[in-house]
Amino acid sequence: VGPAWVLQSGLIKRGLDSIWEETVLQTAELGLEINQVLLHGRHNASRSNIIQTVGLKRGDPILGFQITALRKRLIELPWVREATIKRKWPDTVEIHIAERQPMVLWQRKKRLYLMDTEGVPITSNGLDRFQDLLIVVGEGAPKATPTLLAMIASQPSLVTKVVAATLIGKRRWNVLLKGGIKIRLPEKDPHKAWQHLAHLNTKHKLLARDVNMIDMRLPRHLLIRPGVLGTKTTNLKGQKT
Repeated sequence: VGPAWVLQSGLIKRGLDSIWEETVLQTAELGLEINQVLLHGRHNASRSNIIQTVGLKRGDPILGFQITALRKRLIELPWVREATIKRKWPDTVEIHIAERQPMVLWQRKKRLYLMDTEGVPITSNGLDRFQDLLIVVGEGAPKATPTLLAMIASQPSLVTKVVAATLIGKRRWNVLLKGGIKIRLPEKDPHKAWQHLAHLNTKHKLLARDVNMIDMRLPRHLLIRPGVLGTKTTNLKGQKT
C-alpha cells in the first residue's frame, strides 16, 4: 500500500524533478550555460517569432530545456516544416530549420492563402512578394496543383501565359491565360491536350487571335468561342488579319 500510494501521489516524480532542477543549476555554475544560439535555414520565417518561440537567452543553463519540446514548438510555426536542435558543448545551441516552399496562391472564399509544395497553408498575410505565383481556385486544388504545374512546365511556350487555374469538381482544370482566354482541359489526359494547345499556338498563333474560350474536353474536337470582335483576329506584325 505504501509504495502504491507514493507513486499515485506523484511524490517520486516531484522528487526526481527537484533533483534534476538542482543538477541543471549546478551544471550552470560549472560553466555549462548558453553563450550563443545559432539559427540556420531561415529565409521567410519571422526571426522575431522564432526567437520568441525558442525562448533561450545567454546565461540560461544549457541543460535547462527539452530538445523535443522545443522542436515541437518550432514546427508549429507557419513557415517551419522541420527543425533540428543540437547542444554544442559547452555553451552553444544550434538550430536548423527547413522552411515550407511556397508553391501557389489558393483563393478560397475571396481570400488568398499561400500554399506549400505539400498543399499545406502557410499564411494569408504579407502576400505582395508572392504575387507572381499561380492562383488556383477550387476545393482540393492545392493537393492537385503539383501535377498541374508539371503539365504547365512541360510546354515552355505557354508557361508565362498562365495566370490562374480552377479545379472543377476535383476532376479537371480550367486554365486562365493572359488576355482573359479560358482553356477548358479534359479530365482524361490533360497533358496531351496541353501539348496540342502549344502546337496549335506555335503553328497558327491561336492565342494571339480574338479568342475568349477554347474547349478541349471533347476528343478529336476543338471548340473555340470568339471574343468581342467575332471572327476577326488581332493585328500581328508581318501577318494579315
